Amino acid sequence: MAKTKKCIGCGIELQNESSEKQGFVPKSVLESRKEIYCQRCFKIKNYGEYLPVEMTKEDYRKEVGKQAERTDVVLAVFDIIDFEGSFDDEILDILREKDSIIAINKLDLVPGEKHPSEVSDWVKERLADEGIAPLDIAILSAKSGYGVNGIIRKLRHFFPDGAKVMVLGTTNVGKSSIINGLLGDKKVTTSKYPGTTLKSLENIISGTKLTIIDTPGLIPEGRVSDMVCEECNLKIVPANEISRKTFKLEKDRVLMFGGLLWIKIMNSEKAIFSAFASKDVSFHETNEGRLEDLLRDHSGDAISPPCEKCRDEYAALPMKKEEWTVESGEELVFKGLGWISVKRGPLTIEVTIPEGAEIILRDAFIKPRR
Repeated sequence: MAKTKKCIGCGIELQNESSEKQGFVPKSVLESRKEIYCQRCFKIKNYGEYLPVEMTKEDYRKEVGKQAERTDVVLAVFDIIDFEGSFDDEILDILREKDSIIAINKLDLVPGEKHPSEVSDWVKERLADEGIAPLDIAILSAKSGYGVNGIIRKLRHFFPDGAKVMVLGTTNVGKSSIINGLLGDKKVTTSKYPGTTLKSLENIISGTKLTIIDTPGLIPEGRVSDMVCEECNLKIVPANEISRKTFKLEKDRVLMFGGLLWIKIMNSEKAIFSAFASKDVSFHETNEGRLEDLLRDHSGDAISPPCEKCRDEYAALPMKKEEWTVESGEELVFKGLGWISVKRGPLTIEVTIPEGAEIILRDAFIKPRR
């Protein structure tokens, strides 16, 4: 029986029977080449074209769980810009049980100077709160290549006789880019679209006894970025340094994060805070009385995301109102979107956000400008 061929970009089993199904390649390509990209990966790599996939969240979880049983160490990738959005219960459970090295990606997108040791200390405290003690932490930028070679050094230090290394993370954290950096090859398909890797892929790092296992990105609950269309998802997930804007608003004023969520100032003392999000997410300050008109008349253009394509669907989502008090030196995170950081507090706000979105209060990662 002939061995089933797999796409070298996403790991899916290849087939030549239907172009409408996953893993399709023309028969001539399937029979003539050893290393093959499926139709979907070919279009992503060469044209940036997004093709939706049929895999469910449960499919991804099963694949990751299967690989966890046969791995020696986990290389867990977290996005420092959306740290809470990188946290998934299944990932945390695996990290409590397995040896791990934590890779903190996208350091270059943090505004201002942030020393790697400072980031590492902050991450260690967050992981300790979850009962996780990694072997080491690597701070890097997969985009520029900074810190990638350090991961190899750490793995060889802890596993001199070699190891199976499972790369683990949620969608959009940059796992595939990191793997390409480790391999010194742009073999694995990368894109900003969520769910690019479909099945696990194994590759050996040249000159080592380290086998890298790329697993599908898990899709966590509660991210605002997963509630919009693919184009808006790309805008919310930053590719460049994020935007920071400082506010000192009066009681009852409203600050909008595009048309995705808005916060109403509840306390009469003027607190000072900064808002952080992708540069493609517009910040807009207004009165509560104008809010409905702005959402109706300008959502999709001046107020975006969401765009014209998905604004009606987003507006139909059930919304919730939550009141939060954020002290000086604390941040309120809107998972999968951004956060606010309070310089002079307390700041009491009412947040209007989709019911499925999560809000997290944390110690400040980025202190507001003085």
